[in-house]
Amino acid sequence: MSPFDEFEIIRLLTKTIGQPRAPFSKIGDDVSFFPSRPGYLVIKSDMLVGKTDVPRGMKLWQAARKSIVMCASDFAAKGVSPTGVTISLGLPRHLSKKDLLQLARGFRRGKDEYEIEILGGDTNEAGDLVIDCAMVGFSEKIVQRSGASVGDFVVTSGRFGYSASGISIAVKGLRAEADFKRRALASVFMPRARLDFGLGLKDFFSASIDSSDGLALSLYEIAEKSKAGIEIERLPSDESVHDFCVANGMSVEDMVLYGGEEYEIVATIPSKRLREARRRAKELHLDLIVLGKITDDSGKVILKEDSRWRVVERRGWVHFR
Repeated sequence: MSPFDEFEIIRLLTKTIGQPRAPFSKIGDDVSFFPSRPGYLVIKSDMLVGKTDVPRGMKLWQAARKSIVMCASDFAAKGVSPTGVTISLGLPRHLSKKDLLQLARGFRRGKDEYEIEILGGDTNEAGDLVIDCAMVGFSEKIVQRSGASVGDFVVTSGRFGYSASGISIAVKGLRAEADFKRRALASVFMPRARLDFGLGLKDFFSASIDSSDGLALSLYEIAEKSKAGIEIERLPSDESVHDFCVANGMSVEDMVLYGGEEYEIVATIPSKRLREARRRAKELHLDLIVLGKITDDSGKVILKEDSRWRVVERRGWVHFR
C-alpha cells in the first residue's frame, strides 16, 4: 500500500514547485484560470510514459523535466511562447517520497527553464510512470506545417544523430569517444526545446514542425501538408556522428533520418527571405542549417547521394507500430 494519498502527493509537489504567481490562480481549487488575451489560445497535450519515453539511465527528475520539454518543443515549432501547464501524474505504488521529490524538482527545473507557470493537474495510481502535460499559450500568429511553397528553402535548428547515438550508447552499451559520449547522452537525458530558434525566426517561416519523431517523418509531414515535394542536398549531421556510426557498423543515414528525439525545428523559408533570416540568426547566435528546397513533386522527399537522387523512406518514431 502506498504511504501517500493523493492530497499528500499534491501538497508535496506544490511545496517543491511553488504556487503560480499573480494573476494566475493558486493550485488547490477545482479549476485553474488566468486572464485571457486577444489572438489565438494555443493548447498542446503530450504524454510521457516510462516504458517508451524514459531510457535506461534517465533519472526521475530528468523524466519530469523532459515531459515539459516535449510540449515546449511543439510550441517552439509554432513560434509560440508557452504561458502555463497543467500536469497529470500516473504514479506506480512503489514510488518513495524521495522519488516524488525528484519528480517535483524536475518539474521545477522545466518551469524555470522555459519561464512558465505550473497551474495544477491531477494524480492517480498507475502501473507505470505516466506524465501528461497540457500546455497553453497565446499568439497572434501560428506557423503551421502546411505553408511551404515551391522554391522555399528547408532549414533546421541543429545537428541530427546525437540522440539516436546516445540511446544506442545507453541501451546497447556501445563504445564512444569520451566527448562524443557526453554530448550524445546529454541530448537524450537533457533535451532542449528550441524556443530561441522558433520565437526568434518565426516571422521568416512559411512552415514549421518539431522533429522529435525523426527528421524523415518531419520532412514528409511538411511535404504532404503543403502538397509539395522536398529535395535534400545535405544531411544535418557532423563528423562525430559519422565516426561513431562507422566505428560501430551503423548507418549514418539511419541515425540522422530515422532516429528521432532531437527536438530540433525543421522549417521552410521563402528564398527571398533567406539572407535576412541568416542575418537575424547570426545576431541571435543561432545555427541555421539549410538542407534543401521545396519542389512541385507532391508528397515526395528525395535525398542527393553521390550526384544521384533517391527516395527517403517515410518512417521514424511512431507509437503502436
